[in-house]
Amino acid sequence: MDAPSRTSVWMKELPIFLGLATGAFAHSHWSPADPMTGGANLLLTGWILIFILICAFRAILQAEALAVHFGEPIGTIILTLSAITIEVAAVAAMMLPLQEDNSVARDTMFAVLMLIFNLLIGLAIVLGGLRKSSQEFNPRSSSNYLSFIIALGTITLILPTFMQSEQAGWTSDYMEIYVGISCLTIYILFLLSQTSTSREFFEYKPTEQKQLHAHTAYHSIAITIMLLVISLGAVVILAESVGKRVTVLFQTWNLPVPLSGIFIAALVLAPEGLAALRASRENDMQRTMNVLLGSALATIGLTVPAVIVMRYVTGVKPELGLEPPYIVLFVLTLTVSLVNLIRGRVNMMQGLVHLLIFITWIMVIFDESSVYQV
Repeated sequence: MDAPSRTSVWMKELPIFLGLATGAFAHSHWSPADPMTGGANLLLTGWILIFILICAFRAILQAEALAVHFGEPIGTIILTLSAITIEVAAVAAMMLPLQEDNSVARDTMFAVLMLIFNLLIGLAIVLGGLRKSSQEFNPRSSSNYLSFIIALGTITLILPTFMQSEQAGWTSDYMEIYVGISCLTIYILFLLSQTSTSREFFEYKPTEQKQLHAHTAYHSIAITIMLLVISLGAVVILAESVGKRVTVLFQTWNLPVPLSGIFIAALVLAPEGLAALRASRENDMQRTMNVLLGSALATIGLTVPAVIVMRYVTGVKPELGLEPPYIVLFVLTLTVSLVNLIRGRVNMMQGLVHLLIFITWIMVIFDESSVYQV
């Protein structure tokens, strides 16, 4: 098959730049007083959602091209680090104007973790189970990921609730600095191990040959990386823009405010989520685990240190510890994930358990909101 012309190749990237333009337009034509009830506003919101999915899909294709060039797990790491870097920027953008909201970083991290472990992993396992009764991956990868995630997740999101040096959910300055440095150090050491001495832990060579449909790179590697970053940036800009409208809409409909944050987190996770779901449909559960568990670890390992640094820039001391009901759900999520993923083999019933926990989390949010409304 002949290679497509350069004009047709760049035409495929046009939606990325249209997405950036749409996000800029939406930002400049929004007001907090806008109730978002008019047809024009609803149409613009739907248009933004379409571009989010398009830009997320383009990011997946660029990441797959890089994965083919560099191999696994390097290709997945590029996607994860790009997305998490921009996710941290999104958290910073929310913290700067909301200096009275000390829990925005914690709530964002928790929402991302619950979406990854319950909704995305659950859907990936179920979708894979529709084509094959069980799917396999290297169990050494999941055990390495989960040991780091459980340790860092407990230190950052659970331990502060039970400490005596500060009020529940908060930490002293010294403990705060220790947690930030520990998260960053552990994550860097994990990346070094993943790309060198323990690289084979994150690869899986099945006995049967899988026919994966990888995206062909028609650009140079440098341009492909640039397009990946631009695609992810467009997703975040669009997600922030539509997030403002969704927040107003949820308030108008008297829906729990945390649901709007979950909606925004889901949009930011769209590139990685779609990449993981696509890999599970192609019976590549190893890449699914690398993408999702890698994103979960990066969320803690990079977001917490960034928030600690931003604390001294913004003056906003972060509240890290979760409230008791969410601690129970977080511990339940980590326990079920450990049981289901440690063996390197998953089936549809296990995926349904993860989805059950996700639905329970949403129900708890509604239940907690009804208490505060009373």
